[in-house]
Amino acid sequence: MFTIIFSGFKNTVSMAFVSLIFAVLLGFVLAASRYYNIPVLKQFSVVFTSFFRSTPFIAQLFVFYYYYGFAQISAAVRGLSSFWAVVIVLSLSFAAYMGENIRGAISSVDKGQFEAGISIGMTPWQTIRRIVIPQAARVAVPGMVNSFANLFKSTSLAFTVGVMDMTSCAKNEVNLTYRYLEGFIALLIIYWVILALVSYAQSLLERYMNRPYVQEGR
Repeated sequence: MFTIIFSGFKNTVSMAFVSLIFAVLLGFVLAASRYYNIPVLKQFSVVFTSFFRSTPFIAQLFVFYYYYGFAQISAAVRGLSSFWAVVIVLSLSFAAYMGENIRGAISSVDKGQFEAGISIGMTPWQTIRRIVIPQAARVAVPGMVNSFANLFKSTSLAFTVGVMDMTSCAKNEVNLTYRYLEGFIALLIIYWVILALVSYAQSLLERYMNRPYVQEGR
């Protein structure tokens, strides 16, 4: 059973990590738009974040890709593979969460440090890159890893549009063997182990990033 479920492992992990990259990039844009009060983009960011945080992922996926969604009116959407359709919707949906995590982390850095960077001759981008981001990153990590865990679990809904992920493999197997309990327990164990490893990696990363802030002897 585990071997059969693992045949969808590549698609599940690929969807999760590609979506993570796009979600973080878009989340950074959303966060910056609100934090620096960029006209138009700030208003768009507020509406975007509210919409994607307040609606269920599966409904977003169906509206975007399923035969009764945008695929009815857009040849470009109809031409997408189910894999990329899921990646796009996951990226948009979780960018809303990543953006809020990043914005909160940036807000935790004293604005005086940005002004200090400018005062010693740094450009705004150099100040953000060298002073603000390193400090904000350690604050953002827990929330972003938590969002990634939810993103990873949401890939289990990809089977609804035909992606052969781990859930789809498990579902097909139990439909043939009628071993529903064993099949779905195996699936739960696999997700549990993967995300337990992610959580462990998070603790190591946090420990590493917090080292400069820990006083000697403590």
